[in-house]
Amino acid sequence: MDSLSVITPKRTRRRFSPEFKAGIVAQCRQPGVSVARIALDNDLNANLVRRWISEAREVVATPGFMPISLAPIASPPASKATAHTANTIRMEIPRAGGAVVVEWPVEQAHQCATLLRDLLG
Repeated sequence: MDSLSVITPKRTRRRFSPEFKAGIVAQCRQPGVSVARIALDNDLNANLVRRWISEAREVVATPGFMPISLAPIASPPASKATAHTANTIRMEIPRAGGAVVVEWPVEQAHQCATLLRDLLG
């Protein structure tokens, strides 16, 4: 008895470049656009596209306010150091490779705020 066998081609996992994903996400962010329609038009699964959207949102999200802890400063001996410390903004920001210390003159506090806004924003 002869048997008939049908071989179906195995579908391989597709890989998409970051540029392609960003393009799809940008299309989905347009007002009045359906994520499902964009997915269908590009032969993609809508759940996959929604995951790309949420991943892109996580990457873009940056905190508007980041609390930092300041260690108490020991009182230096009364000298020039006291005048220097009283006229200086000092921030210590913990990082994986070691703390970043920023010292800035109080008279230029607005410039310090601008720098921090640019760095954190």
